[in-house]
Amino acid sequence: MLERKILRLSQLLSHSSKTFLFVDLKSQKILYCHDQIKERLGVLENFPFSMDYIIDETSKSVFYEENKRKQSETFPIHLLNQKREKIPVIVQFSSLADFFEEDEDVYIVSIEWQSQKENLPYLNGDALEIPFLRTDSVGKIQFANTRFLEFFSLSLEQIRKKSIFEILSLPEKIKNDLLIQNIKHDIEIQSGFGEKQKFQLQSFLTPTILSNTNEITILLLNLSSIQNAENSIKYGEDKLKTFFATINNGFVIVNQDAVILEVAPIFKFLLFQLLAFETGENIFHFFAKEIKSKLTEVLLNSIETQTTQRAEFDYTLLGEDKTFEIKYIPVRRLNPNDKKVMLVFSDITEAKRLDRQLIESMKFASIGEIAAGLAHEINNPLQSALLYLEDLITVDETDANERKNILQKIEAANLRIRDLVKALLDLGRMESPNRDFVSPYYILVRTSELVEVSCRKKNIHFTRHAGPNLPGIFVRWQEIEQVLINCVVNSINALSEMETARMNPKIELGIDLVRSQKKDWVVFSVEDNGPGIDDDTLEKVFLPLFTTRRNKQGTGLGLSISKKIIAEHGGEIYIKTKNGVGTKVEIFLPAHTDENG
Repeated sequence: MLERKILRLSQLLSHSSKTFLFVDLKSQKILYCHDQIKERLGVLENFPFSMDYIIDETSKSVFYEENKRKQSETFPIHLLNQKREKIPVIVQFSSLADFFEEDEDVYIVSIEWQSQKENLPYLNGDALEIPFLRTDSVGKIQFANTRFLEFFSLSLEQIRKKSIFEILSLPEKIKNDLLIQNIKHDIEIQSGFGEKQKFQLQSFLTPTILSNTNEITILLLNLSSIQNAENSIKYGEDKLKTFFATINNGFVIVNQDAVILEVAPIFKFLLFQLLAFETGENIFHFFAKEIKSKLTEVLLNSIETQTTQRAEFDYTLLGEDKTFEIKYIPVRRLNPNDKKVMLVFSDITEAKRLDRQLIESMKFASIGEIAAGLAHEINNPLQSALLYLEDLITVDETDANERKNILQKIEAANLRIRDLVKALLDLGRMESPNRDFVSPYYILVRTSELVEVSCRKKNIHFTRHAGPNLPGIFVRWQEIEQVLINCVVNSINALSEMETARMNPKIELGIDLVRSQKKDWVVFSVEDNGPGIDDDTLEKVFLPLFTTRRNKQGTGLGLSISKKIIAEHGGEIYIKTKNGVGTKVEIFLPAHTDENG
């Protein structure tokens, strides 16, 4: 089993721009090393062999001490060749603990030679019917397909000695841009036969595995004539989309049993590099039972409804926590029994991190909106408690019942202060990433505690209602509370900033159970009798950074983030409004009932 995993990983990493070896520190064995390492050191031993064979004695501390093999950092050591001569190299560690048994401590160790001249790997890219090549981060050619070589009348031996800038005559600005960003530029190129043709050069950067550098992929789309241009652009765009998506995503075709039928050519998608999906395997067998069950359920639902579905899961790769998204896209066939689904894997770790930051920003903006009202609300019971205490101190109250009555009033005032402060602290606390089964009434009460104070300060009549027999909901309840607070704050601002004030301004917060589309929904609503929203504004209210309060510190994030939060919980948010009459926001969340599964 160990040998099979090592073989598969070594095959996947064989096109890496760096040489590498696999080492098991518990057994002190070299499990595998790159052919270039074997050649340079003159390794004749069969795998596995002792670390002593190629690692200098004084360099072993780097391998054994935890503080000396931090991932993403590099360390100088010496390797030993067949003559036991010391060769200086730079090494970088990447743990593979997640992919091996507990009694193994396996690392990928990438090697950078002090005076390295890399032998370039070449991929088979002849499936592309347009000239295509790949370079390193400075433009040195690593690969060119047959179409490219034929056009320039060059051989593999000739092309590997050249820079892209020696072959293509490019303006200086385009040369610089090519190395740092994706570009699209029309150029005229002379072929190896002296014939000039017009091409559109399209390039994009992709990060290399086990390296902090980029590789550059370049496509040449033929624009020689109008007809040829139309065909080539259409065909090239389709190819480019597929190719680009393959670089940044993982594509797999599976059947209804989640068995892999086809894996798209994968170049840089890290999850596929390390899990090594193969045809005939169940694609979810790498995951824990709970995740596997969840992902399989979504697959079956996608096949049954013939609709695109999505799911997220967390996974630890090389010691780093990652979040991935899978889009399930049914593949429609003439034969209805031929049930296949395309799974598109995406790494959304960074996007999720930015989402959390935006939610936290919205949260603290809401805290600022209601803090002044809470300060006033805390001051009232505090003053009452102090007056009662003064009475006890200055008046010799002999009646035991009266003394008890005064003490109970002091206690009630302090409990009110405690509840308000606790509610504010809970609102500011970082939410748990996990969902909880909660009563919607609990969220309603907590939200009301915080917002009714601000309503009272603005002389707005606040009420709440809850329908009978409400089922529970499975949510991150702090996020739902935050959405409700944001909606109520919007209503408060709309009412308090009207040019002509309402005689009886009011806001109502409610919960009801609604059956729609054969499912039960818990519906939170926030309704006001404010100015309403005109049609033009209504079309934009969910757009990020759109706000009608830019001169009043409006961020334009509240409703866009709220919509994203509700969508992640499988719900919807709607706005009903009539200009000059009022607005009602309805938030639909799946009820946790037997009918909903």
